[in-house]
Amino acid sequence: MFRFLRAPSDEIQNKINLWLNHLLVIYSFLIPINNNAKSSLFFTMLVLFLYRRDYWFYLKEALSNKIVQAFLIFYLINAFGMLYTENIAYGKSHMDKIKYLLLPLMFLSFLDIRYVWRIVAAFVFGMFTAEIFSYLIHFGVLPYEFDIGKYEIWKTFPYSPAPFMNHGAHNVGLALVIAILLYNLLNKKHVSTAVKIFSLIFMTTATINMSFIASRVGYVLYIFIILVVIMLTFRKKIVKVLASTIIILSIISTLTYNYSNTVNYRVNQTINSIEKIINDDNYKTSVGLRIGFTKYSLDVIKENLLFGVGTGDHMDKVRAIVPEKHKYIDSISKPHNVYTQILLQIGLVGMIGFIYLIYSILSYKNTTKDKKDIMIIFTLAVLVFMLPGMLYDTFSLPLFVVFISAMIANKEYNIKYNKMNGNLLLKYIIFVILFLIIGITR
Repeated sequence: MFRFLRAPSDEIQNKINLWLNHLLVIYSFLIPINNNAKSSLFFTMLVLFLYRRDYWFYLKEALSNKIVQAFLIFYLINAFGMLYTENIAYGKSHMDKIKYLLLPLMFLSFLDIRYVWRIVAAFVFGMFTAEIFSYLIHFGVLPYEFDIGKYEIWKTFPYSPAPFMNHGAHNVGLALVIAILLYNLLNKKHVSTAVKIFSLIFMTTATINMSFIASRVGYVLYIFIILVVIMLTFRKKIVKVLASTIIILSIISTLTYNYSNTVNYRVNQTINSIEKIINDDNYKTSVGLRIGFTKYSLDVIKENLLFGVGTGDHMDKVRAIVPEKHKYIDSISKPHNVYTQILLQIGLVGMIGFIYLIYSILSYKNTTKDKKDIMIIFTLAVLVFMLPGMLYDTFSLPLFVVFISAMIANKEYNIKYNKMNGNLLLKYIIFVILFLIIGITR
């Protein structure tokens, strides 16, 4: 029994650390591909993490990091909200969604600095894979629905062919990849010709792909995040470069609005929804339901300003005060605005905790300029896609914590690092296929 409790040898622990780094690369690839496969892979990583033991030795450094502390504080504030909630079931569901806030503590206990950019590249290729399938579906090469026996592989729609995620996450992922590639092209001097060509092609095809995916948040994020990259790159001559960038983005926006039926429809739909609210007090549209819910949320927030209504009660409390003429707003399943949701659930205390998390990331100094800029890009992107409520899901939050963890990792472990080659790539592909099979058949 005592032998079982004893930590494995240093050699075994080093092998586990090596496996965990490789598995995190695969995890990053699977984030935009399949949530069940990603979850199964994480379970494997958790088993290895627990078997390695020596927890204090590995966790003490991560616990001393102020960003990790900020993630933990925000998680604990949400957990505190469970103490005064009545809807325990909804509260438990919420806590399950935000469990990713705990992952930086685990990731930094094994993440080797040499694997950081491989993790980033894995996500880029994951989104590239999702984009290829989107194109194949859009042009009729693959069907909109595909099953193998009783197992569903994907189900999407003609107006928004995003096979592996909802359309919002698909376009957000593409916008983030465009930002990463653009930043590397503008800031890294020793980028190979092959990488430059791939980056330019991917940025172009991703932009076109976004134009036939019906995601308004993706369109807004695309413009915003490119401006962020330009401002980070050309700090000293920002006025001249920013003016040129705005002109180019205006041309791209005009062309997509005029020549993409999807973009044209979604923009006009938003305008019509706002006009209905202003002229007819009618919230019975996709945008209107979200605005209407936010409107009535403000009254609940005012009455529970400090601590909110509890982690699980926010939907019930708002629905209770919606007047009869707007009862259709009750059909909305979530606030679709994370800022509103935080204030509803855990009040000003929770919002202060969240602001501290953002401040901890934006003010972090113990990393390189490139990594700090990537952190800024992802953090500002989060602040944008929180407006339609895209944080507490199985794509946005895990992606955010993986990238932040990678950017603040600064340790080199006693493990082997092999440059990418055909043999290693084949092993990655085999493990991806294995976890996809496990995830699909769960």
